[in-house]
Amino acid sequence: MLLAPSQGSAQALQSFEDLALRVNLDDQLRVEDQSGVKATGRLTRLTADEIAIQTEAGEKRFTRDTVRAVAVRGHALRKGALIGAGVYAVLGTVAMCSHEREREGSGNCALAIVPFGAVGAGVGLAMGALIAQMRTVYRAPENRASVPPSGGAIGVQASLLEDLALRVNLDDQLRVDDRSGGGTTGRLTRLTAEEITLQTAAGEKHFTRETVRQVALRHRPLRMAVLIGAGVGAATGAVAGCAGPDREECADAPIIAGAFGAGLGLAVGALIHKTTIVYPEPEKRTFIVPAISRDGVSVRVSRRW
Repeated sequence: MLLAPSQGSAQALQSFEDLALRVNLDDQLRVEDQSGVKATGRLTRLTADEIAIQTEAGEKRFTRDTVRAVAVRGHALRKGALIGAGVYAVLGTVAMCSHEREREGSGNCALAIVPFGAVGAGVGLAMGALIAQMRTVYRAPENRASVPPSGGAIGVQASLLEDLALRVNLDDQLRVDDRSGGGTTGRLTRLTAEEITLQTAAGEKHFTRETVRQVALRHRPLRMAVLIGAGVGAATGAVAGCAGPDREECADAPIIAGAFGAGLGLAVGALIHKTTIVYPEPEKRTFIVPAISRDGVSVRVSRRW
């Protein structure tokens, strides 16, 4: 639960220029204009003065003066785990205490809060990984005149580091390789047209765009690991509880096993680091290779990115 990222901890920004460090290209956004009309689509372009999304009805463009709020779709793993743990702990404890009263037992039913809470946390993790929700990342200030445009805004001048803003977010774990061959890993704290700043174990490190050779993003596949763990656990529980002659646990076994599988998947996902090069943008290539054999002729097409 502690390793899962908090989706609702950050407050909504009031600076349109900083929006690029809260969203990435191809993110699903919901943009609300000043008249209250909302549009949902995939982010395709973001500059200092305009945002564009691809919706089912086509491309929609909004200038910074017409945008009231922007929300991004995400998955609240920690929130789901906490809600699931709380609900299951309360309901399980109440049910266990009621059962103990009927039997006139002397056991401590309050101890049930631990196992029921653990199962609830796993169920909440799985539900949080499945169900997406919109989180507001930008809300226009009431007095727009009090927020002048920034001189280092995205899109004002050509800069590869400006494009990087739409591929990484604040607090992401990055590895920056400079042109001297050294590498530095740390948390992104600031990004402008001229400089990138990381918070490392040795302190704050600054890199200018002339010295940056490569930037890689390190992230953990938590959501995918939770879904895989929950699926494998639920399938295992269903086979174990429903395949045998005694099927009394057939209804509960997939839920319990799936919950523990989701928790195990979260732990495994927290240990795995996936590294993706985000600067410079990897070159995409398409290979077309003919294949001729005695039985026929075919063409093999592969895409590399």
